[in-house]
Amino acid sequence: MSATPETTKPLVLCVDDESNILKALQRLFIHQGVQLLLADSGAKALELMQQHRVNLIISDMRMPGMSGAEFLARAEQLQPDAYRILMSGYSDVASTASAKNLGKIHHYIQKPWDNQQLLAAVAEGLAQSSSGTPK
Repeated sequence: MSATPETTKPLVLCVDDESNILKALQRLFIHQGVQLLLADSGAKALELMQQHRVNLIISDMRMPGMSGAEFLARAEQLQPDAYRILMSGYSDVASTASAKNLGKIHHYIQKPWDNQQLLAAVAEGLAQSSSGTPK
């Protein structure tokens, strides 16, 4: 796994099967001092994680092939220090609780998200991941 040599900016991995969501996240973070990696599936995100050390992950819950909870559980095994945020447009409390446990989610954001809430969660997560604070 290599750090990104061209920048010392924190690396944020965004995972969602909807391209419009990835584009919205890209627009949101364009001036936030982070570098983004985008993946349209859990499998592609895991491939990226084999090549890059990420500081923070934002993942959708409902995706074909691999749910966000499954992806985040695998991501936690690959890079346990990465801060994990789960986003979902569905308010199924049981599956959200299960996802928090399975994927060791640090933060949950409801879609459609509030930009300031998401930015605050990311700032908190990056502060924790860079300080080595136990999660």
